[in-house]
Amino acid sequence: MQAMRHISLLARFTFLVSVVGLALFFIFGSQHIRIDTNLNDLNPNREQDAGLKFATEEVLKDISRRFIIVVKGSDQAQVNQAVQAFKGKLSQINTLQVQSNEHIQERYLDALQVYRFNLLTNAQRESIASASIDAMANDAVRRLYQLGDGIRLIPFEQDPLGSFSDYLLSRFDELSANNQVVQDTQDRQETPFFESFNVLIKQYPAGMAEQETLYQAIKRIEEEVRTQYEVTNLHSGMFFFAVDSAQTAKGDIQLIAIGSIVGVITLMLLVFRSLLPLCLSLGSIAIGVGFGVLTNTLVFGSIHVLTIVFGASLIGIVVDYSLHYFYHFLSKPTHIRGTAHESSGALAHDSGRSLKKAMMLSVLTSLIGYAALGLSDLVILKKVALFSCSGLLMAWLSVMLLGPYVSKRPIVARQALLMKLIRGIQKVFSVYPKVLIALGIVCSIAGGLYLYTADIKVNDDPRLFFHVSPDLLAQEQAVAELTQVYEPGRYLVVKGLSSQDVYSELEDLYQALGTSSQQLSSVIDWLPSPSEQKQNYAAQQSLYETDGVIDVFYQRLGYPSAQAQPIKQQYAQANGRILDFNLLASSLSSLPPLWIEHENQIYSFVLIRKGSDLASIEAISQQKENIRFINTLGTAVKALEAQRTAGSALLVLAYTFIAVLLFIYYRRISAVLLLGIPVAASVITIASVALLGQPITVFHIMALFLVLGLGMDYIIFAKEMKEQQATTQQAILLSAITSLLSFGLLAFSSMPVVQAFGSTILIGNTINFIAAISLFNQVHNPKENAIV
Repeated sequence: MQAMRHISLLARFTFLVSVVGLALFFIFGSQHIRIDTNLNDLNPNREQDAGLKFATEEVLKDISRRFIIVVKGSDQAQVNQAVQAFKGKLSQINTLQVQSNEHIQERYLDALQVYRFNLLTNAQRESIASASIDAMANDAVRRLYQLGDGIRLIPFEQDPLGSFSDYLLSRFDELSANNQVVQDTQDRQETPFFESFNVLIKQYPAGMAEQETLYQAIKRIEEEVRTQYEVTNLHSGMFFFAVDSAQTAKGDIQLIAIGSIVGVITLMLLVFRSLLPLCLSLGSIAIGVGFGVLTNTLVFGSIHVLTIVFGASLIGIVVDYSLHYFYHFLSKPTHIRGTAHESSGALAHDSGRSLKKAMMLSVLTSLIGYAALGLSDLVILKKVALFSCSGLLMAWLSVMLLGPYVSKRPIVARQALLMKLIRGIQKVFSVYPKVLIALGIVCSIAGGLYLYTADIKVNDDPRLFFHVSPDLLAQEQAVAELTQVYEPGRYLVVKGLSSQDVYSELEDLYQALGTSSQQLSSVIDWLPSPSEQKQNYAAQQSLYETDGVIDVFYQRLGYPSAQAQPIKQQYAQANGRILDFNLLASSLSSLPPLWIEHENQIYSFVLIRKGSDLASIEAISQQKENIRFINTLGTAVKALEAQRTAGSALLVLAYTFIAVLLFIYYRRISAVLLLGIPVAASVITIASVALLGQPITVFHIMALFLVLGLGMDYIIFAKEMKEQQATTQQAILLSAITSLLSFGLLAFSSMPVVQAFGSTILIGNTINFIAAISLFNQVHNPKENAIV
């Protein structure tokens, strides 16, 4: 007994320290709480190659930092002026970098200049290999004095033959492809001209507030330019989708959180005649939600906005523990009145033990239900699972450890109205319990047969999982039609241990594709391979050796041979220098993220131009061991379909686990049959949703885990607290009201994933409640009937 008392004191002390630590975190460390809006958390990632997974995530991060602005107008001059105004205003925002042609060319030149002796075009290599020294020197002199052919992008002393300038000019066409004013043939009459340019977010906003600030700044600039010039504009990029999703989620959070809290406060004030139960209930909610935020921040570095949406519904479950706890003590004074001291003490002890058993089994089943979400491949569900499990556990502990202090004072409640409501429900559903059971079995069998035989609509497309503004979607599609050069979500990945390995794989791929290789864009189009750079350097030896092209060239110009000595020294000093793609990309931010290194492995991405023969490219890539064809959307759809199927199997596993737990605890097969209630609720719910025409998603399946957990909550309390039937039924009624309120609000969300989750639990939990309040209805205890 003494040991139990010490354990209880240690538990209270540990809990108190944890709560104090939580309070200090929110007071002094709130700046570390970052609300994330990453839409990729809705995409499953079952990639087994850890390096490829890392590389893909890095590419997605880079893509999320870029967006496109398109300016359209009927007058080309107005379009040009509007674009310049746009670029100037956007450049004034510190976190943005406008990628103009001038900037791209300047950075590209700076990056390549040191390595200029490694760079030659195909024509230049052929000329060096076939032409004589005199012929090459004469050609250099001719191009130097010929108008239009003698352009020097760097000083004459550093590139007297002009070979490096010629190489750069051949590459600038590629760099400038997306930044030219062209005619819009789709809308020739109203806005025949458009120009697009890219913008890079140098430092992506850390939270929703920063995102909203940047978004509003961009919107103000768009409005100013449209007002000043006779143009229209469009924008495209993941940033705008993230902001739109955050704005929608923010409205859902306010609706769910405020609705749930108001509902809880109203119920507690109407039912209980003391502020103490209300304070403990609100305290357990604050502690539960607070620890959910803390654990997500510590484990994932941030808390996703959708986690908050789902987590807000946790309020309806957290308050259940305090409701059951307080309702247990409603009967204690009555039990004690009119009984002997020993008898009342024994009765109170038995009653307290039943409460602890019920509370323990209740939290275990809820934790099993939420923890099962963590087995999903969806990152968002893992975050919801962590948030909910940690929040539920701490809220439960707060009630169990602090509840005894609250219940020292007599707790009374206004029960007459609740009992009338319960008896009204029972008159409808529990007059003939066998009929209710038979009806449930028939509906379950009918629902199961319908699901098995009918062609049920499913939705595994991640694009339909979240709400998107129609205007934003229309802009995205319009920009894609005007400017998109590459296939969205389709690309190749080349893997190698070294740079040369990757380039060798790419060269083999280009050779296998033949002329179709022009449909690809890879590092090989931006920078020669290390071996080719060495070959280019060696090939130019005839240019810079003694009595070579450079000496003859200077003689033709009338300069002494000593004048060529500096460029010869620069050529000699460049021996052995190799430019790698990472160095080029660090200098040229406009480059797409084509090269990722991770743990001594290189992953190079190959983009595919629109209109390409995808089937041919995929077929040839499958013949290459180190090349993979990636279809992001197709892979995500297949992964979500697999996750939906796996979720169903995990649901069966969760039922099996709880069945074993019930059998071990009760030692009776009849206790396992209690699972028939949530089984029936789940089957009827999914069949109802399908009949209503709502496509089944992985979120419907995952919601069934909570239908299981919540249903077992009601059943366990109804069974364990049968000696206090009236008060237990009232507690179940209030518990159901709060849960249905929270998840009912989820069902009215504008986000399909949240709506699916909430509507499933709303229907399933209603069935659970009706069964628990009706099938466990025995003759009322006279002592409980005396409670007013």
